[in-house]
Amino acid sequence: MHKIVIPTCFSVLAAMSGCASHSHEIQAAHVSSIGYKALVCEELHGEALKSINRVYELMGILDDRAENDEAAMGIGMILFWPALFALEGNDGPETAEYSRLKGEINAIEEVSAVKGCDKVLASVGEYRDKEFEIRQARAKQKAELQKSNNMNF
Repeated sequence: MHKIVIPTCFSVLAAMSGCASHSHEIQAAHVSSIGYKALVCEELHGEALKSINRVYELMGILDDRAENDEAAMGIGMILFWPALFALEGNDGPETAEYSRLKGEINAIEEVSAVKGCDKVLASVGEYRDKEFEIRQARAKQKAELQKSNNMNF
């Protein structure tokens, strides 16, 4: 019995470690602020908005991918665990881009604070507030889904 259970447990753990990351699990890459120091406030604002808009797009892509992996993991563990090896477990190029863009936003914010670019700081502040709201909404939605799934069993 132990000869079957132990390898199965290790296989499941190995597959679980390969799931795609949620956006909130991805740290901002370090991006030097030097490239932004020559820009005036209006240019910094344009760069910030461009990065922020792309971060929102990637956030949806990354979170959807992670949720799909989680769903596949749940089904695979219950129905057919060898299918877990088919999970991609790859964050892909979007993860690197997301991390870089978050770092760019931090660098732009740093330069904007020194230059007194209030419009940029307000946009970044709104981004951070909206990002927090999106995360809260997703967590609430996930909790409600888990609660309804638990009621069905």
